[in-house]
Amino acid sequence: MSIGDVIVLFVSASISSFFRFDSFIIPEFLYFPLCFVSLFYIAFMVIMQAYTKLDLSFLRFGIVRLTISLISAYAVFLSLSYFTKSSGDISRLWFAYNFVACLVLFTSYRLVFGYVLYKTGTIKKLRPAFSVIYSKSYRNVMDAITAATDTHRINVLKCIELPDLKADSHFEDQLEAEIALLRKSVPDVLILALSKEDRSRFSAFLPLISAMPSEILEFSTLTTDNLKSERGTINMSSGQPTEWVVVAGLPLVRSAEQPLSGRGWWIKRLEDIILGAFLIVLFSPVMFVAAVGVKLSSPGPILYRQLRHGFNGKDIQVLKFRSMYTECCDPVTSGELSQVKRGDPRVTRFGLFLRRTSLDELPQLFNVLNGEMSLVGPRPHATNQYALYQGKVDTYFSRHRVRPGITGWAQVNGWRGETDTDEKIRQRIACDLYYIRHWSIWFDIRILFLTLLSGFANKNAF
Repeated sequence: MSIGDVIVLFVSASISSFFRFDSFIIPEFLYFPLCFVSLFYIAFMVIMQAYTKLDLSFLRFGIVRLTISLISAYAVFLSLSYFTKSSGDISRLWFAYNFVACLVLFTSYRLVFGYVLYKTGTIKKLRPAFSVIYSKSYRNVMDAITAATDTHRINVLKCIELPDLKADSHFEDQLEAEIALLRKSVPDVLILALSKEDRSRFSAFLPLISAMPSEILEFSTLTTDNLKSERGTINMSSGQPTEWVVVAGLPLVRSAEQPLSGRGWWIKRLEDIILGAFLIVLFSPVMFVAAVGVKLSSPGPILYRQLRHGFNGKDIQVLKFRSMYTECCDPVTSGELSQVKRGDPRVTRFGLFLRRTSLDELPQLFNVLNGEMSLVGPRPHATNQYALYQGKVDTYFSRHRVRPGITGWAQVNGWRGETDTDEKIRQRIACDLYYIRHWSIWFDIRILFLTLLSGFANKNAF
């Protein structure tokens, strides 16, 4: 929608130029006013949350928002022009034409767009997607959610009923298959309505659920004080305060918020593509020298691929410059190697230099462009380390709700290298969860700046 608004702004300017100057070409002296008004209009629309979702009622209210934003943008520009005594250089008639053209095109664009969405049925697919996992005793929760699809403008993707343990001996296999399909669909909101008996049965599958980038709500009739001890039995807390919400008249507790909701995913992906491509070009001479050094220092492949947990708990192959002797590592390993320790004999002399300067991580820029990783995010861990971390930190798998990063909040705070103590593990996971809850584009820029400021070398890198 925001991209469409930008196009409309420039089309309106071209139409206004035709009526004022008999040419669709915008005069050069109007470039600055046009860009100024456009930027302020988009800024006001973002402040008023006009681009958060697509819904027919939201589009209707959007006409009011765009009118207010357009008037505000023009008011700011004309006020600054008056006080800077530059209003005499502006074509007032062109601005009048442009204001009317913008208002007409913005309104028409939204009405036509909304009509097309409604007639094609696409509008229902754009609604927030809900999924429910429930016990038989809480079937009323599923019924209430499905009955609220129109009144609450939601789309129910999948409902999973936990079978009776005595009635179905293949419970775990069936549930694992259902959850695999659920993870692929990635609903916006996942509601858990589990009986006390099913909570313990379902606990083995919670790591897979907690890695999903969905808002997770739990049905509960408990008080807030009792809820804290009850939540401990299912192990779903993401480290955030207990918060009650009401959906379809049901009392629910938010266990995890949806990370990077709305346009945050697109902003972060755009950041990764632009900066990732720039850094590949910038560091290409360094990567070439490193590749030659790896090849000359020991026989074997230049790159090392390790299987690690990625976004939504999926396995990804992370690229690194090989820093160990070939006989000590399989080029396509399944993550079965132990962590590298200080003075590890498996590391080559040139590999030690690469690891100390973190230059062995540079090939992961290609993982970023491929969409498997991000520039900033929780560091991906080898798949064989899951039991180590999960046993020490209950919320470990919640760190997979965003793409793993080359650098992260934990790394710039000094929590990198070998995790040989429980405190190091807890601090690293705490930093990862803090980053996910407080993500913003400025937070990413801050982490990248601190990474460059501190340099690639680190005392914990070996």
